[in-house]
Amino acid sequence: MSESPLPPSAPRIPPQSAEEWADSVRETLSADIGSLGLGVSSLGEAHVFTTLARHPELFAAWLPFSSHLLLAGELPFADRELVILRVARNCASPYEWGQHVRIATKAGLSPEDMDRVAAGPDAPGWTRRQSLLLRATDELRAEARISGPTWDGLAEHLTERQLIELPMLVGHYHLLAFVLNSLQVRPEPGLPPML
Repeated sequence: MSESPLPPSAPRIPPQSAEEWADSVRETLSADIGSLGLGVSSLGEAHVFTTLARHPELFAAWLPFSSHLLLAGELPFADRELVILRVARNCASPYEWGQHVRIATKAGLSPEDMDRVAAGPDAPGWTRRQSLLLRATDELRAEARISGPTWDGLAEHLTERQLIELPMLVGHYHLLAFVLNSLQVRPEPGLPPML
């Protein structure tokens, strides 16, 4: 029997308080990011960042890559969030799900879209593009590659750069789900629960 996605126990590694932050990450965690629309005014308000900051060197190496995928990638905002939500659902990651439901709403995804994420790429209501993105996400998890038919379909909708970015996005959010789930990072109050 597998564990529930959100065990009742405390985090295995708790987030740091501001008083504990290393000098090397203090400016990053304190910076005003309210204009980015991520639902927090600084990184220091999110448990993911204040937990990972317990390893300042790794946090400093990881953050630019993560930020590029989230804020400066080639995939359109709604496509990116749809993929991330599917990864969160596939990995049973309540923290990743809650954070990205909030962000996906800003990307224009509807509550019905988010409900359908659990049903996967064959659920009625997806566009062909959305279905292909979800299918690619599932294939990467199951087979560690995008199949030929799915790739060919995606190539009708995505640029070469977007095709390179897609498996990196899926892989990154799998990595992050593994960390969040293993460390039992708790969602902040008010985040939507996992469907």
